[in-house]
Amino acid sequence: MNPLSHVLSRNGNNFDLVRLLAAVAVVYGHSYLLQAPDGTTDWVQNALGFDGFGALGVYAFFLLSGMLVTASFDRQRSVPRFAALRIARLWPAVALGSLVTVFIVGPFFTTLPLREYFSSGTTWANLDNFSTIVMKRGWALPGVFEHNRFPVDVCGPLWTLPLEVRCYLLVLVTGFLGLLSSVRGAALAAALGIAAFVVRVHFSPHLTPHSLPLVQVGLRDFSETPGGYSFWPEPFFMLGMLLYGLRERIVINGLTALAFTMVFLVFRDTAGAQPLFYLAFVYGVLWVGTTPLLRRFVPRHDYSYGIYLYGFMVQQCVADIAPQLDHMAAVLVAAPFILLCAALSWHFVERPVLKWCRGRLARPRTVRADSVSVGERAAGDTAR
Repeated sequence: MNPLSHVLSRNGNNFDLVRLLAAVAVVYGHSYLLQAPDGTTDWVQNALGFDGFGALGVYAFFLLSGMLVTASFDRQRSVPRFAALRIARLWPAVALGSLVTVFIVGPFFTTLPLREYFSSGTTWANLDNFSTIVMKRGWALPGVFEHNRFPVDVCGPLWTLPLEVRCYLLVLVTGFLGLLSSVRGAALAAALGIAAFVVRVHFSPHLTPHSLPLVQVGLRDFSETPGGYSFWPEPFFMLGMLLYGLRERIVINGLTALAFTMVFLVFRDTAGAQPLFYLAFVYGVLWVGTTPLLRRFVPRHDYSYGIYLYGFMVQQCVADIAPQLDHMAAVLVAAPFILLCAALSWHFVERPVLKWCRGRLARPRTVRADSVSVGERAAGDTAR
């Protein structure tokens, strides 16, 4: 049995493995959408009747993010430090991805003359990373992927980044108010997040991939979920915040995970099947992220973000070059290129920037030695 608090307090967990599996699930789920129909469909979605690989991968990302980002703020209790680390985690990889999009993918795949391509304002708009991360402006290039099943869209998963940023702001505000250091406070923070989410879903269009039609502004029905999803990612982030608050009271073990799975299977044909599945899914993610049985499979490097960013892009390239490939063959062709892009992003951008940022934040302030104690000098930041 693994207490959640024990796992969160040290590096001995499998969360990097969960993130990797989630990113791979998103890529695999997209293969059914991007390649021409080959007579097969997402077998997880067929089995469940609601969500498939891609949706479950996104839910897992948001669940872990809610728990770990909340833990990060609670350890630091510093708004500037938290904001700096969040920016360092999100922005550099997106900045590199936008450069790859404009200067490599675009020139190779555009149907326009290069002079016309580079003179288009649409091309250079992709370098506006603020709009990408905060305002949900996806990467779209003139003359690129126009005949694909998902035309123009270079990186579909970008639609989730603004949602993640809003969740970070929730953590920042509630952390600043001192709500994340107690069970009741974390529960209140999660409730405030759910309330804000409910208001936004009802009174504004839900953010969906820009290639999908947006619903009109107005009072909305909760049945209007993002395209390809039967639920929304943000509540999983709020649940992760709550789980962090309850970490001392939650014990993870395989028998309980199996029990939740069996309960879902027994009631899978009832009206309660979907909530029961989500209960089993959340507990299963925690079990995979904490069980020592899987510790040997934890990757040494965190390529998940790079896979998430470059997977769709590379798959679009494969679909443009070889639209006749079945979805599995397309995944196998794309996989080494996705891994290469993710590795380059991690080793040359993501990790160096994070290391530099943490080093800068950990430096003690320059003050007179006789006015600062040794304890005050030992400032270090180990937050992810």
